[in-house]
Amino acid sequence: MLIKGNFGQLDGLADQIVATVGRVQQEMDTWGSTAGATSADWLDQAGGQFEEVNAAWKQVSEAQQTMLDALKGGVQQANQELQQALSAAVARVGSTTI
Repeated sequence: MLIKGNFGQLDGLADQIVATVGRVQQEMDTWGSTAGATSADWLDQAGGQFEEVNAAWKQVSEAQQTMLDALKGGVQQANQELQQALSAAVARVGSTTI
């Protein structure tokens, strides 16, 4: 059995996912500030529709955050399991005598 993995790339991918989660949160904070200021200023039907769009945006963003968190966890778990498999293989080969 061949086990192949690039631990550095997996770590980099996990870091990239964390950075993406941070950027998404930053956009959500910006959108929330804009929505809060705008909805207070709009007292007509547009303000209500803006609130609906804001609620939908929040729901989509929360789902995206959940997905990115799950991806990050999966990448970190894959990295850990590959390292454990490599350590086990090294231990087996190291205990073999010729």
